[in-house]
Amino acid sequence: MITNSFTAPPLSRTLMLAAPNNRHGIVLQPQEARTSLSDLASVTHVGVPNSIESPWESASGGVGRDAEDARIAAIGEGIERYCGAITQLPLRDRTGIPTAQRLDADQWHLFTEAQRGDPAFPFANIYSDSCQYTNAFDVHDNAEVWLPHPFVALRDDYQTGVPTSSGLAAGPTARQALLRAIQELIERDALMMTWLHSVPARAIEVPAKYVTEVAALHGEVHAFDLTPAFSPFPVIAVAGWIPQRGRRRFSLGLACRDTWEAALEKAYLEWNQGVLFAGIYGKHVDTSGIDDPRLVKSFDEHAIYYTLHPDRWPGLPMFARQDKVHDVAVPGGELSTDAALELARRALDDAGIRMYYRDLTTIDAHQLGVHVVRATSPDLASIFAHQEWPLIGGLEGKLASRYPWAPAASTFPNPMPHPLG
Repeated sequence: MITNSFTAPPLSRTLMLAAPNNRHGIVLQPQEARTSLSDLASVTHVGVPNSIESPWESASGGVGRDAEDARIAAIGEGIERYCGAITQLPLRDRTGIPTAQRLDADQWHLFTEAQRGDPAFPFANIYSDSCQYTNAFDVHDNAEVWLPHPFVALRDDYQTGVPTSSGLAAGPTARQALLRAIQELIERDALMMTWLHSVPARAIEVPAKYVTEVAALHGEVHAFDLTPAFSPFPVIAVAGWIPQRGRRRFSLGLACRDTWEAALEKAYLEWNQGVLFAGIYGKHVDTSGIDDPRLVKSFDEHAIYYTLHPDRWPGLPMFARQDKVHDVAVPGGELSTDAALELARRALDDAGIRMYYRDLTTIDAHQLGVHVVRATSPDLASIFAHQEWPLIGGLEGKLASRYPWAPAASTFPNPMPHPLG
């Protein structure tokens, strides 16, 4: 289950709507998802198929308050993933790069020494000299640095098992794409730090417009403020369920935006997309083997897990205090892209968080008015799908710097799979 938001100016929207084509397009033709009376009528879902043979399986997806916004979002994410996978980047052997000019995988919050020492450890290639490096640039001073290729590209040429789309973003300008990429890394760090440390999240009041339309479908929705201490932008999570044919469909949505209202809306739409996915996935895939939480191994399985096991949702630490409402910690404010990027740079620098970026825009994407940028940070927690091998290296002991209010004692790592697909 994939989601994205792409706000494009009029010309770019027109060009993007012409991008899909099942023969020679950048992406396949988007398809609007069929909804039921158990789904919100105010939300439209669109997916770009992964292949013509499996049209139900999305390579990218979009959700919006109207059909065109959802379609643009799906196309935008499809272009984003296309650029991330196809862009040819400069490559160098690790051994030929001076130590001061490179960041090795062991500087990232990936795996612990104990995990790496396990004879069954399947991710050794990310630490191998056979994994080549490519260049990226420091957001603080634009200095060039060389990183393992899988941290930048959206393909896995060296069979590391590490690449994800986190920190990959599209936008009408490179700077707008960079801002969205950084905000996505912040929101993923927020979820993983709180989830892995079993932190009861701070609930916030859900506006009546959301509560009312969910209650009309006999569902339940909650919102949580996950904003870490270093972030100048609010991070909001939305969680809950909507039933379909008597079965509760559980999901979680997550967003970091300039204002808490924008973050809430984005998280709400993403949550709703997850709810829809939870009702569809089992119709096409055998889910009978998804039981042991330690064996969850894909983001699709994370997204469907609690719909398959609804009895395991109420006991999750994140929701332990969902009835105690707090004020929003960082309301945020409307900012220009340049002002927001400068605010992000200062906040990251003050917190000692390194951040690097790489423009991955292809010529054909540029002709459509789309720019694609990857952001990556060795100092932020990464989301993962392979529950048996959680990305917990170096995270224990960092909770207090992110959430000074969090309980000192917690279960780490939380053995239950996160619900974000």
